[in-house]
Amino acid sequence: MAPSSKSERGGPGGKRGPAGAAGGSSTGPGPRGRREHVVRQLDRVKISGQLSPRLFRKLPPRVCVSLKSIVDEDFLYAGHIFLGFSKCGRYVLSYTSNSGDDDFSFYIYHLYWWEFNVHSKLKLVRQVRLFQDEEIYSDLYLTVCEWPSDSSKVIVFGFNTRSANGLLVNMMMMSDENHRDIYISAVAMPPPRHCPGCRDMALAHPGDRQAHCLRHGFMLHTKYQVVYPFPTFQPAFQLKKDQVVLLNTSYSLVACAVAVHAAGDSSSCQILYERRSAAGPGRRAGSVPPRPEEPGEREGAGAAGPGGAGRGRAGPGLSPAVAKAKEFVADIFRRAKEATGPAPAGGAGEEEEEEEEEEDDGSGTAGFECRSPPAPAPATPGSAPAVSGRCPLHPASPRGEGSPAGEPPPAPGPPCTPPAPPPEPGYVNYTKLRYVLEPGEPTAPEEEYEDDKISLPFVVTDLRGRSLKPLKERATAQGQYLTVEQLTLDFEYVINEVIRNDAAWSRQFCSFSDYDIVILEVCPETNQVVINIGLLLLAFPSPEEEGQLRPKTYHTSLKVAWDLNTGTFVTVSVGDLAEVKGQTSGSVWSSHRKGCVDTVMRWLVPESSGRYVNRMTNEALHKGCSLKVLADNERYTWIVL
Repeated sequence: MAPSSKSERGGPGGKRGPAGAAGGSSTGPGPRGRREHVVRQLDRVKISGQLSPRLFRKLPPRVCVSLKSIVDEDFLYAGHIFLGFSKCGRYVLSYTSNSGDDDFSFYIYHLYWWEFNVHSKLKLVRQVRLFQDEEIYSDLYLTVCEWPSDSSKVIVFGFNTRSANGLLVNMMMMSDENHRDIYISAVAMPPPRHCPGCRDMALAHPGDRQAHCLRHGFMLHTKYQVVYPFPTFQPAFQLKKDQVVLLNTSYSLVACAVAVHAAGDSSSCQILYERRSAAGPGRRAGSVPPRPEEPGEREGAGAAGPGGAGRGRAGPGLSPAVAKAKEFVADIFRRAKEATGPAPAGGAGEEEEEEEEEEDDGSGTAGFECRSPPAPAPATPGSAPAVSGRCPLHPASPRGEGSPAGEPPPAPGPPCTPPAPPPEPGYVNYTKLRYVLEPGEPTAPEEEYEDDKISLPFVVTDLRGRSLKPLKERATAQGQYLTVEQLTLDFEYVINEVIRNDAAWSRQFCSFSDYDIVILEVCPETNQVVINIGLLLLAFPSPEEEGQLRPKTYHTSLKVAWDLNTGTFVTVSVGDLAEVKGQTSGSVWSSHRKGCVDTVMRWLVPESSGRYVNRMTNEALHKGCSLKVLADNERYTWIVL
């Protein structure tokens, strides 16, 4: 019990009791010094944003629950490792890792959700297998995370720990200490109650506890390798933007967005890469357009060739801006074809005209190729050309609004290609795929969706491990569908561009040998990612150093800001060259990462209590110990292990 208000104020009628009385709070000096009242300490939390761990070192017994009293011993003997509470406090998560008796068996991981009620035993509500069909030869360091505000799914990171016991196995499996395997699974959270979609699935599959709608019943898996110096795992930054995870693959930074949408959603469901230009969001700018017989861009954002094989009407869900962009791209192809020579009379050109007339559905939205306008006529003042206005680069273009007053309109000339918007840089690499939950195996072959721009191959399944069906480019989803977006930043391209354009020592530079990337900050509001690239390079000494003609080894850092809206980057700063004298690469990277930590701490702004990345790990297990408690600090509940 807290001391009375009169005693706390020390009024004339108040008597100070002995130290430690009245609930352990003391208002006067004692042998251990002055201890503030708990309410005052909580007020300080509001100001500083930090809660001292000593404040609630012990909780009252009424909010502490013993794990053995809420879990059957059979589960404990089965090897369940309990990780902690979900962010909502509704579930407690655990996992198991099973392997055979011999040293050459694979590890199989399962994740479990238990519904928590302080007055009853844990109730198992979901069990899934992680890292679908991957051959895992050693125990993994697991981290289960939740986004700040996206409570629809969790993401599980598995790191190959390369323990000493598994060294022989790793060597025999053609692995080495210079590579580490990274396993990732994103799993939908169990719904607090059955939604209409889940009820329909339950009726269609009676008795199947894993029957859920796509929003509450999908899993996504991927695997990649990282090389030395192994990237650090930073969940507070890599998951700072809801629905997006930043993955450092040692060679590139991949922003992956995973979301479930209802039928009818189209352009509004874009999370990454909002900019759209003539090159299309799924193709590198400056690349050769597809031939008529090749498919267009993913999601129908590209243009089909003029031959008619890839043409079609714009989908009913496309926005006017997207349809207009498609008209613009198709018009470029048409004009390029006209530049090669006129089509024979009554030939393919007229057939295409008639075909397009038939394909127009009267909705005002043209297909992938614009119809050829009639012969150009002189434009009257205030009028605009048929396609996209006058062309300032063509002297014979029809006069538009900007023509000098009183000047007669020029004679009709050949149509002019409209000025294209600024092309996206060639390093922008974006893809988007859609998946639907349908019974049976996927009908579309995997080869149809292979693309060299896809940085990470994903496997999308339901809770029972059955593969989801990928949607074709312009197919319309009848129900819910899952979108997987990837936007990639190539590190070596960035390094070369920054050195060439922004480094004062660029003339001294010879080559770089290694690099290490650390994320310094992520701003979800502006979609900016700030990274620090530590660099080991060879360069000639500065001109002031006389008699030095051979290149030396230096290290430096490049700070870069990457925009997730446009895919482009800008240089923030370029460090000076510091000569490496007798240092190993390990000491260089250790110093670089320590400097990154110092920078992050200087920039750090405390988040609000609800805007944090919930993180649960099996770190204690790998250290040979166990957690003491599973704490739900939001609701002041502890499970004592």
